[in-house]
Amino acid sequence: MKVLIIGGGRSGSFVALKLKKNHKVTVIESCKERVESLRREVQDIEIIKGDGCEPHILEKANIKQMDVVAALTGDDEDNLVISFLSKFQNNVPLIFARINNPKNEWLFEKNWGVDIAVSSSIIIANLIQEEVSLGEIISILKLKKGNVSVDEINLPDDSSAAGKQISQLSFPNNIHIIAIVSGMEVIIPKGDTLLHSGDKLFIISEDSDKSSILKLLGISQ
Repeated sequence: MKVLIIGGGRSGSFVALKLKKNHKVTVIESCKERVESLRREVQDIEIIKGDGCEPHILEKANIKQMDVVAALTGDDEDNLVISFLSKFQNNVPLIFARINNPKNEWLFEKNWGVDIAVSSSIIIANLIQEEVSLGEIISILKLKKGNVSVDEINLPDDSSAAGKQISQLSFPNNIHIIAIVSGMEVIIPKGDTLLHSGDKLFIISEDSDKSSILKLLGISQ
């Protein structure tokens, strides 16, 4: 998986160090001293000096090829700008954003391109590596409304969704497949991701119960 981390401070360097063993990691950092420190402390990652809010710097990091962007700067405004550019101009599937000031939490939502807003670098690293259970995911997601839920669904052989790409399914805007476990592989899904029988789907939804999701997947109840 290709991960772009923007902000090479304590949080960014920690996440980069934890992820580099199993993923291709790129870090953008504007401070010269931090860039030099990263190059000494974290080997085998690409480090780009520049402002992650600048589109040309994001292009230099090949953002359109990224599976995940983690906006981990110490400035909430910058993290929101990065999230917005990543999601709406570069179509990155999954955006994590760090909240520095709890008073700004209400801003970190899908309108700004934020999929998951968190305040702990450890949680970010564990989520990206899918080392937490579904129950833990539910407990740490910033679900601001009581009508948002996360469901784990196994795709049976007789599902009409098996053998189809996600883009071929008639999912409304309030239902999203956020991760797929297929065999031993964890997949961050895109529109052209093919679903297979036996896949385990993690689905986040708003204003929808599990029965309606099963119907959309063609699973008999």
